[in-house]
Parts: sequence; C-alpha cells; structure tokens
Amino acid sequence: MAVLNQMSVLDMIKAFRRNWRAHCNSERTTLCGPDSMLLALQLSMAENNKQHHGEFTVCLSDVLLTWKYFLHEKLNLPIENMKVVDHYEDIRKTYDDFLKNSNTLDLIDVYKKCSIMTSNCEKHMISSGECIL
Repeated sequence: MAVLNQMSVLDMIKAFRRNWRAHCNSERTTLCGPDSMLLALQLSMAENNKQHHGEFTVCLSDVLLTWKYFLHEKLNLPIENMKVVDHYEDIRKTYDDFLKNSNTLDLIDVYKKCSIMTSNCEKHMISSGECIL
C-alpha cells in the first residue's frame, strides 16, 4: 500500500488502464473524474427528488453537503456528526446504478482497485521477488 500512496493520480490511472481487464467485467470501462462524479451525484439527487417530490431539481447547498458526506463514506473516513440529506441511501443507490449501467468507474473506485492490485503485487513480491504494475 505504500507504493499506492506515493502514486500520482495520473500514474494510478495509467497503472489501472494497463491492468483493468483483470478487475473489470466489461469490455470497455469509462473513468470519470471529480467533475463527472459531482455531476452524476447531482443528477442522482435530482432524480431522487423527482421520485419523492415531483420536481427534477436540487439545491446546490444540498449537493455540496451530500458530496462531502459521499466522499467521506466512499473513502471510509469518519462521518460522525456530519449532516446528510434525506433519502441518502436512495441517492447513493441511484449513483451506483448509474455507474454500473454505464460501465463507469469513479476515481475512488479506481483508487480502491489500484489498492487491491498494489496489495496483491506486494504479496507477490514477497514470495517471488518481482512485480509489475
């Protein structure tokens, strides 16, 4: 894991693209950056609002509040005493379904998959003495 912590985001994406077939079930995978993640979250929130209140809108303050909570949750950071919007579980499910249905991974998913690759690589290095990411 020490290797992964020192990787830049660009290096992490390059390593993932070289080895993505081992970690993804689809023939093609799209990687989305933070701006696309935020947009997908906003659309998920608007869709959820439409289902519960009839309007396909969402307040920017709610999006930013949810974004903060969302990042903490996905990165397994402490979330105690953080505000969360109503129906967060539904919003998260809509977001995850969107990624799954469009064969898309967000940067946090890529980071997690690279963590697994790096961990496996480190285990392999201990046993065989070599590893290529």
